[in-house]
Amino acid sequence: MVLMNGEMHYEVVFDRGGKHRIWFSNAVREDLPASVASQVKMIVQRPPASPELLTLEIDDSGESWVASGRPVAGSDAMVTISYVARGEPFEIEIPFVK
Repeated sequence: MVLMNGEMHYEVVFDRGGKHRIWFSNAVREDLPASVASQVKMIVQRPPASPELLTLEIDDSGESWVASGRPVAGSDAMVTISYVARGEPFEIEIPFVK
């Protein structure tokens, strides 16, 4: 899914194998380097299980943030994404929809 935070887009991919990624792009969808953000994290909530905290790292190409975790599944799963960009912290809670 692609979402916006001000003039910046961020694309979130929840992989079926548990390898989750986030890419950033500008207002006209031109790719930005992953380093445009920092402190990128996901908290995956799959009730009734305990939340899974994932601290993402920049991939080898420098294009995206990536973390390996458990697959996101179930209609009641929620994912909280947080990061810092241009010195401003940002956080959003996303319901997981198949």
